[in-house]
Amino acid sequence: MAWFICRASNSRRQALAVNRAWWGEKRPMNARFSARRALRGLVVGMLLASWATLFAGFACAVCAQIKMEIVGPGSKRFPIAVSALKNLRGDDDHAISGEFDEVVLRDLQLSGFFKVIPTQAYIEDAQQSGYRLGEFNFGDWSSINAQFLVKGAMSRDQSGKLVVEAFLYDVTQQRQALGKRYTGARTNVAEMARRFVDAVLQVTTGERGPFDTKLAMVSTGGGQFKEIFMMSVDGRDIYRVTNNNTINLFPSFGRGANELLYTSYKSGAPALYLADLSQRSEIRIRSQGGHIIDGALSPDGRTIVAAIERAGATNLYLLDRSGGLVRVLTQTNSINVGAAFSRDGRMLAFTSDRAGSPQIYVMSVDGGAVRRVTYQGNYNTTPAFAPKGDRIAYQGRNGGKFDIYVVSLNGGDPARLTNDDASDQQPCWSPDGRYLVYAAARGGHSRLYLMQVDGGRAISALTEGNSDDSDPTWSWWLAE
Repeated sequence: MAWFICRASNSRRQALAVNRAWWGEKRPMNARFSARRALRGLVVGMLLASWATLFAGFACAVCAQIKMEIVGPGSKRFPIAVSALKNLRGDDDHAISGEFDEVVLRDLQLSGFFKVIPTQAYIEDAQQSGYRLGEFNFGDWSSINAQFLVKGAMSRDQSGKLVVEAFLYDVTQQRQALGKRYTGARTNVAEMARRFVDAVLQVTTGERGPFDTKLAMVSTGGGQFKEIFMMSVDGRDIYRVTNNNTINLFPSFGRGANELLYTSYKSGAPALYLADLSQRSEIRIRSQGGHIIDGALSPDGRTIVAAIERAGATNLYLLDRSGGLVRVLTQTNSINVGAAFSRDGRMLAFTSDRAGSPQIYVMSVDGGAVRRVTYQGNYNTTPAFAPKGDRIAYQGRNGGKFDIYVVSLNGGDPARLTNDDASDQQPCWSPDGRYLVYAAARGGHSRLYLMQVDGGRAISALTEGNSDDSDPTWSWWLAE
């Protein structure tokens, strides 16, 4: 289907052409479906006869790399100093503590709430000074205008496990605001740092941070084909989920990050695959007698909503994990695609052209009445529910390009969050509901960008390089 291909392949001329045929307001319905059939043949013709085994090459150094530059207009940020972890035992070269410090620095900057004071301005030596309250001089930090201070230490317990103690201090009030102790293996250091930053945001802003999570996306990885990749929000721990030299699209998490639903052409036609990332295995979801276009995994991982084309119409179907039919959700002669679950799993948002142009609609997963949400603009797609279920983010066409909008679940006037020269598409929410990741084409390549929703403040590009990155999806917190 053209909307589906255009969503993942905006740089391809043929996809854009079919996209116009599919959703063009002046085209009759039969022309739209003829265009889709032509596109299906075109895409299948592009597939290779052979394909590599899924999950080959999980470790991947290509694709996204973090870019720390602040790219949008700023608001007030809290000055914070991050003192290096003190080595108490087992980290003489500071490699372990250095990784912890690096992740903390990156995530504090990405949060958009802090201005990190450069280490060159620090007066004390972290290895000579103390890290607990009363063991260091607050004046050394107030003199460089730090409002907050991160300090801590790294050691090993009797079993050889790493022990990280990390503290947040309020320099102005000269008090401890937060203290955490983490124990784990060497491979857990970055995870410890992300959980600490999430706790820092909880203490300073009243909301838990979004960094102990994963992002999945579609990326060319510097090559020709679209594969599924995963990474941490700060750009570390990148690995390749698929490696089949074809087109893979629309990744969708359940509540955690161990299962991922995606659409792939690796069998010659679009099909849904449910991957168990911890076991490195997958199952193919049956098509229910039609052509699968896309799908979404429910937050509890028990059901799937699939857009399936039959006899010239594309409708939504609720399936169980094996592909068995639970319920027919829409029964129209129009196109219904791009379903997104609310966080509680009770509601669906989706795109339909039943009123003549693609608009955002919502309905209960149990079935029942469908309600239109968007009325402004004639091309609104890719809805995403905010975690609280009160708002929907989507891409809307404004002139010749797309921008990101947020609208209340009850409808009304949408808030436009982007307004730049790029075409901004495919928004997805962080689990705390304060951030969006979206795709935007700049400099000849599509990148992922991080934005604070309130005020539409773009914080940073999350990916860079020669790849084209798109279709992001954000997991729930890993610790839950």
